[in-house]
Amino acid sequence: NLAFNQHGYLRVKLLLNLSTVRENERVIYNGLPWKVAALNLYTRLHNPVLKGGMIRLPLRELVGLQSRPFYKDEPWFPCQENDWVILADGTFGMVALQTPEMVQLVLPGGSRKTYPTIEFLRQHPNNLSDNFRLEVTFGIDYRHQAISTQEVPEKLFNVLKEAIAKRGYGDALINLNVEFKEAGASSLDIAILADFSGQVAKEYDDLARMFQRIAVDACNMYGWVIPFTQITLHT
Repeated sequence: NLAFNQHGYLRVKLLLNLSTVRENERVIYNGLPWKVAALNLYTRLHNPVLKGGMIRLPLRELVGLQSRPFYKDEPWFPCQENDWVILADGTFGMVALQTPEMVQLVLPGGSRKTYPTIEFLRQHPNNLSDNFRLEVTFGIDYRHQAISTQEVPEKLFNVLKEAIAKRGYGDALINLNVEFKEAGASSLDIAILADFSGQVAKEYDDLARMFQRIAVDACNMYGWVIPFTQITLHT
């Protein structure tokens, strides 16, 4: 009886908006953030960026939870439908559907991949639809050591800048940087860092391949040798 009375007391406090969960605050329920739209015997929780993101719960489901005030610009989910994302498992695709139960991605080529919503969040989605950075590492042979830190990055930068504009991506390019990265085991590595606006997010894979292709073209143009990976066996 004591336990029942305590539980009932907590529910009464919830109804009176005097407990740890309050109307118009943010609460985490089943791993997802929700706005407490209304506290009643059947409470309404709302997530504005999820399709079907309005659920009704009996008041007892909120006992033990805690809400908090939220900021106007706080995201309710890491992406919206039609955003392009890369997941921790390497999946790249466009968000076609997101609900409290599942997120469905359209992959390049048109196939669809579906995740339970909580599993999707565990994949730490990287949203490319605002801006994104493309990082490509390219190696040249050690015979070019004398020109690897200045001349090679400068010439590769100019070739890349011209090729990006020629292929129609110039307006989407925010910043381009080419610099010596490190002396690797079998090559002198050059880092290409390119920041693009989200308008070309769907071209992410194509841009990565294009950068590799342009780097090879630059090597052919200037006579830079691309090394084979060297394996040393110790006996």
